[in-house]
Amino acid sequence: MKILALGGTRFLGSFIVDELLGRGHDVGVLCMDCDSFARPVVRFGGDVPEAEALRQAIASWRPDAVLDMAHTSPAHAESVVAECAGKVKRSVHLSSAEVYGAAPICPIDEATEVAARATPEVALQIEADRVALDAAESEKLAAVVVRLPEIYGPRDPRCAAWFFAKRILDGRTRVAVPDGGLNICHRGFVQNMAWGVAQALCSARVSGVYNLGEEKLYTVAQLARGVANALDYTWDIYSVPGHLWSTPYARTSFFDLRRARAQLRYRDRMIPRDGLELTLAWLCQNPLGDGWNWPGIERPFDYEHEDAVIEQHGVKLEG
Repeated sequence: MKILALGGTRFLGSFIVDELLGRGHDVGVLCMDCDSFARPVVRFGGDVPEAEALRQAIASWRPDAVLDMAHTSPAHAESVVAECAGKVKRSVHLSSAEVYGAAPICPIDEATEVAARATPEVALQIEADRVALDAAESEKLAAVVVRLPEIYGPRDPRCAAWFFAKRILDGRTRVAVPDGGLNICHRGFVQNMAWGVAQALCSARVSGVYNLGEEKLYTVAQLARGVANALDYTWDIYSVPGHLWSTPYARTSFFDLRRARAQLRYRDRMIPRDGLELTLAWLCQNPLGDGWNWPGIERPFDYEHEDAVIEQHGVKLEG
């Protein structure tokens, strides 16, 4: 197949392109900085949101499918649908678990309602999804929306695991987790998610929504232990009240994967433990520093504050 990727020169996109090339597909990339993209792909320079750039790429190269990794606004989605309809066999649009809201009923399946209230950014994502799904429902285009969890892996510029890894590299002997560390945040190792997206691109007769994520789920406390084990480290984990402390995995949100398993034949290609070890090896060689930040966490590495919360409210978790 000939597959045109819109964007795709950074973290997840680079892994998806590698997966597609490894399967023997011809890959084209439309992006502003594709000349610096060190992959054997056909390059189309241009700003992804501009319809004319996409129109020219489709007309000159005639791809079989389009992978939209810049799927963040309804205006862009409308442009992609208009340019792809009648010209490509399938379009795949990458979305996020955030469209289901901050407190969804879990497990989340593809029939779960998206959030009625959302941040402006997430609201635009929801509308973009609707544009693609309307095109699929009207049979204007065989459009697929893939909703992804929190992705991690080497080359991740905002890797959530740095919250724990930096503490270990700084020699912390204890760490706080909220509310017993029982929250479950669905995650996805980047190579596993790239394989799943490639399945959505290459599987015949698929359309609509597919939720992707790892098959094995971990609580926040298990992740804290897993990071320590991967770095051959030992520390004490303390439960503290959730209203006083947060981590990047602050809320419970996990997918029902039955649709992806059945129709995309999704399976984890790499077990999460190995994926976490590869991620941490990369982080140790490419530390993200003190300036790392995460939404909702004001002072991620304020150890004096963490110690004070542990001293006043902490309960040591066994195991």
